Amino acid sequence: MPTGTSGLERDLSLIRRRAWLFIPFAILGLLAAVFIGNLTGESTATASLTLDTTVHDLVVGGDRGLRIYEAQEMTSDPKFRDKVREAIGDPDFDFGRFAISLSPISVADGISRGILTISIIDPVKADAERYRQAFVNVFITEYTEQDGLWRTRFVDRRRKVAEENTLHFEDLFARLKARTDPLGIYLPPLIDVRGQVSPSTLDYEQQAQLRRELAEVEGAIGAIAGISDGAAAAVAGSVLGQPVAPGDAAAALAARQASLEAAIEAFSVDTVALAESKLDPETLRLLDELRGTRQTKDEAYARLANAEIAVGSAESYVTASYSSSGGLAGSMLGRVAVAIVVTIVFGLIAIYTVEWLSQARGTSDL
Repeated sequence: MPTGTSGLERDLSLIRRRAWLFIPFAILGLLAAVFIGNLTGESTATASLTLDTTVHDLVVGGDRGLRIYEAQEMTSDPKFRDKVREAIGDPDFDFGRFAISLSPISVADGISRGILTISIIDPVKADAERYRQAFVNVFITEYTEQDGLWRTRFVDRRRKVAEENTLHFEDLFARLKARTDPLGIYLPPLIDVRGQVSPSTLDYEQQAQLRRELAEVEGAIGAIAGISDGAAAAVAGSVLGQPVAPGDAAAALAARQASLEAAIEAFSVDTVALAESKLDPETLRLLDELRGTRQTKDEAYARLANAEIAVGSAESYVTASYSSSGGLAGSMLGRVAVAIVVTIVFGLIAIYTVEWLSQARGTSDL
């Protein structure tokens, strides 16, 4: 080599002459990459989803079902899991590999905020990140879209409760009707509790009103005795609520007295037939249960209507952050890096060692 050759040129020349020494260490590097990749452990891919929902139109408590707790519960729904498996591309993927945890921030009527953390472990870092991203993409869609699982599950639960209550009501109604029909009792008014007053109570109130009017008429009949026709007509008109001709006061009041007495008698007969005290214990029990079921049925459909309004007015947002840890040498890039480092480092050591031994042998021969 010329005297003016630089040290770098000498090193490059040496490496070119003994480049064959890299071959065995390249094989060693591949083996080391596989071995170290297995020793470095698995990779963990994590996503933190900050969930924020505001419901603008609802009654107090009407958003129970649109809160972050239900968002976490949604991840256990078979439909949600199937969507994640579809996004991953493996229908047999073990969904249990995902670790899911919830940290609430604030929960109140119409407001729900929290952080949902998802993580998964896999020997291959790229696969772990791919599985994590599939989960996150599906979750964001189902959480924020109007027809997503989070909202439809809420409405469907309310509808199911209302429909099941209706079926129970219809069954009780049929059983009670079979008992009351032979007694000549018209059942629908007896079970109407929407005014929070039982029909029998209404009957007694109506009878009291009729008796009050009857007392007024009877008092007027006694008052007009011995007074002029004009005065009697004025008294009768004030009681009956319409003008009465002079001379007709007594007849008009007597007719009203007779009609009130007949109405009271008819109500008395009907009340006896409808009085709860006249029903046997089992029929009375069915009646009480049917009244309660009627009320809960109406309330269930009111909650269903409110749920539909709530999901329409709800605004939901998701902010995602990602992180990964471990398993760097287990990735393809990590294995390539290990193989290159082992090949170059040990190959250079071998080249300079062989060169040094070669020079030492030459010196000893002199």
